[in-house]
Amino acid sequence: MTPPSLAACVVVTDEVHDLHACLASLQQLHPLVSQICVYGAGAPERVLEFARQAGAVVGAGPGEGDISLARNEAAALAGTSWVFIVEPHERVSADPGRLRRLLAIGPGMLAQPDCLSIQVRPAGADEGAPVARQARIYRAGAARYDGAAEPQLVPVSPGRKLTILTPAREVVAVTATGAQADPVAERARMRRRIERASATIAALEAGGAGGDDLVTALVDRARLYARIDEDNLALADLTRARATRCTQRYRWRAREDLALLLIRHGHFAGAETVLGELERDGADAGYASWLRALSAAAQGQARAALETLRELGEVRASGGELVGAPAILNERMVMAARVGEFGEALDCCVRLVAVHGLSRRYGRMLLKLWGPRSPQGLADRLVEAGGPHQVAVADTLRMLPEPGPAVAESLLDPVRERKPLAVRVM
Repeated sequence: MTPPSLAACVVVTDEVHDLHACLASLQQLHPLVSQICVYGAGAPERVLEFARQAGAVVGAGPGEGDISLARNEAAALAGTSWVFIVEPHERVSADPGRLRRLLAIGPGMLAQPDCLSIQVRPAGADEGAPVARQARIYRAGAARYDGAAEPQLVPVSPGRKLTILTPAREVVAVTATGAQADPVAERARMRRRIERASATIAALEAGGAGGDDLVTALVDRARLYARIDEDNLALADLTRARATRCTQRYRWRAREDLALLLIRHGHFAGAETVLGELERDGADAGYASWLRALSAAAQGQARAALETLRELGEVRASGGELVGAPAILNERMVMAARVGEFGEALDCCVRLVAVHGLSRRYGRMLLKLWGPRSPQGLADRLVEAGGPHQVAVADTLRMLPEPGPAVAESLLDPVRERKPLAVRVM
């Protein structure tokens, strides 16, 4: 088996604060992480010098207003087959042995995954809150980043679809650090990013460029506008992107964002028109169904939304954004409760707690849906659902009102013989 070579790549700008702790967390993964590359996009020279002293390969150049460009330049510094993108405010923990086996090339292996999806937890997130997953580890020859403000991995070879591996158990976790962002400072930061995105659009227009590049820039700016609640400007950008000639995947991305924005603001007829265009154009049926379920729920059509959600596992937008099983189960649980299907709502809640480890977020709801029935019966349901989180579930339930502690005691009773079933995600 050929051992993998993996480089960690970090982009630093003038907003970087504690690069030391980030690099220290990466150095703990040696020798699996054989190289650390730091790319400066507007970063002070003292920060780059510190990275050199820490043993990193250092480069500097453009990219302050284009995250994808900066990440691609950072990856170009590496001489490895795999690249791991890390932000300077993040700390990394991993199981190097398992990660090595996932990335290695084995005898007779016909194909490898292109990307590995890992946990990314934002700063200040509650321990029981859903954890986002991002494709941050990828094969350098298979993928690159695209999108000035909202970077997404895309295949190097046009027309090819990236194969993304999501491990059954976590092998890598990334946690962001730092105090909660000051709303005023965060809005100013978004404004600076919008200015840079606008400059990118102006440059494309001045050069006569259109197509995929212009659509990408418009969608990126629209997302930034949406983050500061300037939805009319976001709508204008997405409407323009929808009308711009481009290749299929970029057309889908613009329409998906537009449909979601229209749903959020109650423009359901317009959203239905855009969803119809997506379906006729061959876009992913799963993500379109997710958007239809959101639209039905927003219109008070809980039964229709529930019927759609029952058919969905996790779905992925054309830009690569994942709507995971927990988000779908949560929406399904809410819709089931609205129409009186409390048994189905309970089943969803059990899986959110037992399989996905979200006991701190859904523990109280679980006890409410279970009602006055036997604590031992609920413990049995949690075990039958499968999942590796029984101890954490018991710890959470023990802190809740009765019957939480009784369920916890029964869940961890060493006398009772339990044979957990295989993990079920949906």
